[in-house]
Amino acid sequence: MNSYNDPTAVFVIAVLIAVSAQLASERMRLPPIFLWLLAGMGLGPFGLHLLQTESIEPALHTLVELGLAIILFEGGMNLNLKALNEHRSVVGRLVILGPILTMLVGGLAAHYLTGLDWSLSLLFGAIISIGGPTVITPIIRQVRLDREISHILSSEAMLVDAVGAILAIVMLQLTLLPDANAWSTFQDILIKLGVGTFIGIAGGWLIARALHFNISHNLEMRTIFTLACSWGIYLLANSLSEQAGLMAVLMAGTTLQRMKIPDFQRLRHFKGSLSILIISVLFVLLAANLDLSLLNAYLWQGCVIFLLLALIARPLSAWGSGIGSKLTSAQINFLAMMAPRGVVVAAITSLFALVLHEAGSRQTDLLVALVFIIIIISVFVYGFIARPLSQWLQVDGGSDRTILIIGGGQMGAELGRALCNDREVRFLDLNGEVVNNLKHAGFTAVRGNALDPLYLEIVHAEEVSAVLVMTGSSDHNLLIASLAKDQFHVPEVYVALQEDSEDKHQRLIHRLQAKRLFAKPYTATYWQDQAFRKRLVHESQHIEEDSSLNGCRMGDARIPHGIQPLAVHRDGLSLIPDDDLRLQAGDEIAMLLRPERIQEGQTLIAPPTTDNSMVNLQKKTENG
Repeated sequence: MNSYNDPTAVFVIAVLIAVSAQLASERMRLPPIFLWLLAGMGLGPFGLHLLQTESIEPALHTLVELGLAIILFEGGMNLNLKALNEHRSVVGRLVILGPILTMLVGGLAAHYLTGLDWSLSLLFGAIISIGGPTVITPIIRQVRLDREISHILSSEAMLVDAVGAILAIVMLQLTLLPDANAWSTFQDILIKLGVGTFIGIAGGWLIARALHFNISHNLEMRTIFTLACSWGIYLLANSLSEQAGLMAVLMAGTTLQRMKIPDFQRLRHFKGSLSILIISVLFVLLAANLDLSLLNAYLWQGCVIFLLLALIARPLSAWGSGIGSKLTSAQINFLAMMAPRGVVVAAITSLFALVLHEAGSRQTDLLVALVFIIIIISVFVYGFIARPLSQWLQVDGGSDRTILIIGGGQMGAELGRALCNDREVRFLDLNGEVVNNLKHAGFTAVRGNALDPLYLEIVHAEEVSAVLVMTGSSDHNLLIASLAKDQFHVPEVYVALQEDSEDKHQRLIHRLQAKRLFAKPYTATYWQDQAFRKRLVHESQHIEEDSSLNGCRMGDARIPHGIQPLAVHRDGLSLIPDDDLRLQAGDEIAMLLRPERIQEGQTLIAPPTTDNSMVNLQKKTENG
């Protein structure tokens, strides 16, 4: 048997191609969907024919359905409920207006430009109304949009998947049963939404209760149990109302997120990894099935349809949703020009194509070609215009002063409290007691290991303007800073360093453009022990106009071992203490100190000595 005709070989090749494209996209800093599309089309039956997907077609329907269930279940687990609640009015209107306007504009354009039947044209419009969380998430992370826009786009993309899919299945039924009336169609939509919501909430609650009461103490078994239940929820909802399963698994994941499950983060990590694998493999397999000659024949019509959607349907839905909200005109304009489509659209199209082929539809291949043309154009256009558009409209989050403090235990909590007067402070720490206390105080705090990117995703590190890393190891601090800088594109990183660590890691510090936190060596074990024993007191020092510290770099100032700077307060702003921060008259330095280490009347932070100044000047001369 030719190994390339073997379904196992085809699937393994698709996995290898998908993973290789994912790795290459990280190096090239491109959305991976670009390379998945190119690889699938180039190596598929209509390209080099290395990936012979004909042999896997009988199983493709099942793979797509189960893959969609996992993708949406994992999406529900990651949905930012707090942000969704804050912007529920805008998101709700986008999820309702968007699919309707997209279906009407897209359907009319497809019918008159390509001659597609009315029923298939409206089905096409319903399919492309589905969003693209697999595309919008990398865009949000790389472009670093402001918080309101990123939350609205991610919430819309997740919810419109289920709503758009239900609208699409209703239009498919109208295509197959053209005698159905409008009232029955509307009832069908409500039934699918209702069934999916009820089954999803009930199923998610039952899964959470089973995990809470330790149905198994084995982590692997708990994960497999959750996966099996998500598929069971999908199947049950579908058996009650066709395609209600998509809404059901989304609601189940969302419900599970709200319940207090001890190992929820580990469950989410497994689902996230599995979801990424399924998304990449599905995209490669679906792209490989594309008829490239048909794509070429209808390319200009597809471009015109995309322009109509981008310039008419999307702006109408964005402005219709944003008017009356707290969003600025610039934010609404950005929403109006950002609507990529992703793997869920492609997967649902392939499912419907199988059904339409069986029903004898002669224009199915044209429908599929048009959908993929829209996907390809939207991915390329939105992927490339997102950054310049966000900068032009000034919605790139550049003024956001949110910070993330990683590690430090009680000292990290004290640092956060000193900096929280004029900014949002988030925490990521392994100390469960400190995390719980911070949560009760109203802070966003997550317990987890920052060396695992999952926990940086959970705390939304892509939204913060600075990361302050202060674990007990300089090596770990720099590794975490590198992760935050390279994968989450955090603009500024501050790293607590032990004695002599700056010289040891000079090359990495320079590459990261990292700043030394506290402007002095940080001995984590000492300060955490003192904070735990409650031996520290808060103190402050004002910089007077005639002080020798006025204009002095903090890195040059003499800071005794028993004093730990936390913040510099200036004109209502709290500044992070680091070597290059220059003190000014009127500044107030907030600090912690050991009282017994300070003599009565002693200056807490002193200006540099002449010798120190000469040494620093000599170093600058040598480096220059």
